[in-house]
Amino acid sequence: MKVLRSVAIVLAAALVLMSCSSMAQGAMSGALGAVTGGAAPGVASSGGAVAGANTTVADFQSGEIVASADSGQEMDAAFYVAKVLQPASSATKNQAQVVFVHDGSKSWVNFVVNSRKATKGDLVVGATVFYLTGWSGHDDISADTYRKDRWELGNITSIEDLYKNRVEIGGDSYNINFLRVPTDPIK
Repeated sequence: MKVLRSVAIVLAAALVLMSCSSMAQGAMSGALGAVTGGAAPGVASSGGAVAGANTTVADFQSGEIVASADSGQEMDAAFYVAKVLQPASSATKNQAQVVFVHDGSKSWVNFVVNSRKATKGDLVVGATVFYLTGWSGHDDISADTYRKDRWELGNITSIEDLYKNRVEIGGDSYNINFLRVPTDPIK
């Protein structure tokens, strides 16, 4: 009888510990989903307002710029968010050393451009803006994605849907909340 009672106590304790583990995992998944604007890996998304809220808070952090190590034309370069470690100078052959946000790597780059979020007043046909590659047609983005995805320069080709907070760049429609205006001259 004592053995049976001991086994029952051990089983009960194991069940309690397992249920605590699954509750903690559920709470953690929910918290991760709220932070990332979607579901945590392997967890179904419930949708909701959290993802939409990310569109207004996505921005670069203080001191972040866009940089490219490409050697071609600046308008054709692929840019990523970075922080400058050493500014360009004649001693560095006009290259700047940066650390990229998306992967933490250090690199010497040819192009460093300061930028700011675009406003409706900036958006006219022919204006040069930074846009996130692959985000045409999207209206929700996480702050993490906004800072870690690839940026390119393009010219606005249509403002016909500006009242919908969308402009066309090269024929593709982009949400104006995801566009940036270079504050340094583009060569």
